[in-house]
Amino acid sequence: MAGEPREFGAYYLLRRLGVGGMAETFEATRIGAGGFEQRVCLKRVLPAFSGDLEFVSHFRREAVLAAQLRHTNVVGVIDVGEIDDVHYMTLELVDGLDLRSLLKSSPGERLPPDTVALIALDLAYALEHAHASLVHRDISPSNILLSRSGEAKLADFGIAKALDDAKATASRSARGKVPYMSPEHMRGEAVDGRADLFSLGVVLFEAVAGVRPFDGAHDVETMQKILEGNRRSLEEVAPHAPKELREIIERLLEVDPAVRTPSAARLIEELGTVAPAPALRRQLASTIESHRGGPNARMHVRAREEERDTELSRPPSPMATGAREHLAPSPRKPPRFGRAVMLASILVLSFVALAAGAGWLERKEEAPGPVAAAGTGTGAGAAPGSVAAPVAVAGSVPVPAPESVAVPESVSMPGTASPARARKGWVHVIVQPWGNVWIDGAFMGRAPVKARLSKGRHVVKVGRELPSQTRVVRVEAGARKELEIKLPE
Repeated sequence: MAGEPREFGAYYLLRRLGVGGMAETFEATRIGAGGFEQRVCLKRVLPAFSGDLEFVSHFRREAVLAAQLRHTNVVGVIDVGEIDDVHYMTLELVDGLDLRSLLKSSPGERLPPDTVALIALDLAYALEHAHASLVHRDISPSNILLSRSGEAKLADFGIAKALDDAKATASRSARGKVPYMSPEHMRGEAVDGRADLFSLGVVLFEAVAGVRPFDGAHDVETMQKILEGNRRSLEEVAPHAPKELREIIERLLEVDPAVRTPSAARLIEELGTVAPAPALRRQLASTIESHRGGPNARMHVRAREEERDTELSRPPSPMATGAREHLAPSPRKPPRFGRAVMLASILVLSFVALAAGAGWLERKEEAPGPVAAAGTGTGAGAAPGSVAAPVAVAGSVPVPAPESVAVPESVSMPGTASPARARKGWVHVIVQPWGNVWIDGAFMGRAPVKARLSKGRHVVKVGRELPSQTRVVRVEAGARKELEIKLPE
């Protein structure tokens, strides 16, 4: 979806994150009393499932169970409900990216072994907590989210279970996830936590080696390899990984559940032998931060969002607060008080400039004397003959003494043009159907973005989670250039 936020009960749907076989997912804002606002991930059941009472019953039950999970490495369920016959669940919105995106942007589509060990430990803690009440059944890189704090979080608990209980077809429940399914799940047998451990083993193998352990030419061949345990060894495809880590991952991939690592608690013990250094989490956080556009693009920073017509060199206000996530304007209207202050500041600044100019014309034949900013006075105790320091008005710049009157760049006198502005031009970036914009390496937010840039060559990149297309534009002084880029749905 594109355009203005769409209302859905107490939520505003900002953009669609994805759509699967049973649900569509949105980034949304929840509006509450007293100006309360929270960015969330909202998952809605597709219409084809909404009329299936059996599925809806299982979906709600599993969502309620998932909502009881409270762990730093589990994406929390905030709300479960129904609006206009559409069933939904609201999840914590993680400011970061999923493991699939990180792998795709990494050299060889793999991560350093110690980073893999750190992610494995986080996910083992998540499964240890969850397996007391439910099994995930759908662990894959796209369901593993990495936050800006360097934490790995497991998302979408209970969804696959609802599909299975509603007797969904194998193709529907396994679409796109066949390479990560356990053998017992494929055979339609009852599964327990060891099925999740098998799927985690596949993910860790892929993350450290850059290839999946069971990878056929098509789903049927992949399923056959999984059922037979036909795979390459980590020693062959990832000899750079420590032997202890390779052995831990390969024990997770045993076809027979009785031989496989028996529990997440045991996995935590085993990972203790390859425990990463504490500083590694900070390094992972730095990596995620760079992929997400840096600190100025965090969820709680809204400067780029509320002020599209911005110069690339202007730093965002440190007072800007609220939810960023990237990417769509907040449905709230700007506070009237802020507009009033800005208007009053402009009027005061104009009055001061005019008054100072008039005084200068009257005294142009006289020697320069002491000057005080209009409306401020010289101040108690000011020394005779001294020049009062200019007083900064909120939203304005100090006014210099009349003998050296200068017009600030942000204020243009009638019939004149600022030299600094004359050396700049505008670039208007539009992305279809939607996307984010980076200019000269700086994250600018969700398109459309209009930026005033200095004369010369600039690099514009667009994409979703990460830049995927690049354009080079040449800006001419005083000129406007529009750049429209299409991204695949």
